[in-house]
Amino acid sequence: MLVEWAKGLAMNTFLAQTLCESTVTEDRSRFEMTFVDAGGQRHKISIPFTIAADLIPALESAAADHNSEGGELTRLPRAFAVGRAVAERMVLLRFDKEAPYAIGVEDAEALGRELQEQSEQVSLMRRPALH
Repeated sequence: MLVEWAKGLAMNTFLAQTLCESTVTEDRSRFEMTFVDAGGQRHKISIPFTIAADLIPALESAAADHNSEGGELTRLPRAFAVGRAVAERMVLLRFDKEAPYAIGVEDAEALGRELQEQSEQVSLMRRPALH
């Protein structure tokens, strides 16, 4: 009987492929992340900031271990914005609702060229088959 009860509590594992959104709740009490699996199914988790703070060392360690083996962790932003700083010669790049990145003029120009080149190459690639 106890074994049957325990089986009922088993959780299914959501195989996230991409982090597509991270936000803070309006009351600023929780951190939320939305993940997408290979089939396009979305799953959102919402955690209090105390747990989010506890995750930082674990995630940094996992990323360091993973990156040392040649892989990279990627994110898929839902929105982006480009602007300019008011008092400095800086281009601003923002993803989702996160703080913007400030980029110097020369670096922004180089980034623009790199984005154009990579976009042209990716547009020629075949779409990957989803399993």
